[in-house]
Amino acid sequence: MKRLMQFLRKILLIFYITLIHLFAALFIYQEFINPYFSYEENKVENVQDPTEKVIVPTPLPIPSIAENTPQIESNTNQNESNIAVSVPNTTLMIPVAGIKREQLQDTYTDARSEERVHNAIDILAPLGTPVVAASDGEIAKFFDSERGGITIYQFSPDKHFVYYYAHLQKRAENLREHDFVKQGTVIGYIGDTGNAGAGNYHLHFEIMILEDPNRYWKGTDINPYPLLKNGIEFR
Repeated sequence: MKRLMQFLRKILLIFYITLIHLFAALFIYQEFINPYFSYEENKVENVQDPTEKVIVPTPLPIPSIAENTPQIESNTNQNESNIAVSVPNTTLMIPVAGIKREQLQDTYTDARSEERVHNAIDILAPLGTPVVAASDGEIAKFFDSERGGITIYQFSPDKHFVYYYAHLQKRAENLREHDFVKQGTVIGYIGDTGNAGAGNYHLHFEIMILEDPNRYWKGTDINPYPLLKNGIEFR
């Protein structure tokens, strides 16, 4: 009887140890592995967006939009009718130091390779020009990739939107993931990393409406141009 009890204790111990290891492995996968391998690269510059574009079927609830900030329309597919979407509830700052509104060009619908659309705005500036936070918000993720080069993802204050900065020369030295930065904070510097093309110094700036803040790379693109055109200039 004593031997049977010892055997049962060993079986229970092995079961609990195995269970603990399974939970530990699941936690490690969810926190450290899955975020890097749960998506595929498909955009020319925003490398983490999934293959299928997300179409908003009905108008989204519009948060308290900043005064004089226009409501804009999503045009993610030329075959789809224009669909009204919400816009950030803050006036955005042009995210490149020294760039004036009249220098901006609307490159949102420009064609890219493999029949893709740009879905972003390119802001040209000399190498090393400071890139600043377009609004207040948490730094969601640093990501280095073949297409986007050195990039930063930043949440809007309410985490309804994410701002994507790509082709950076480098990030600001003291900047860390999960830092909360104020609008106008230097977060990086203009470069030509990724597939920008050698010497084609610019910032690829993109805005997406998020479905889930835990999937910061997945959302519906909206055109940054009219928001920046009516926004604040960093001086």
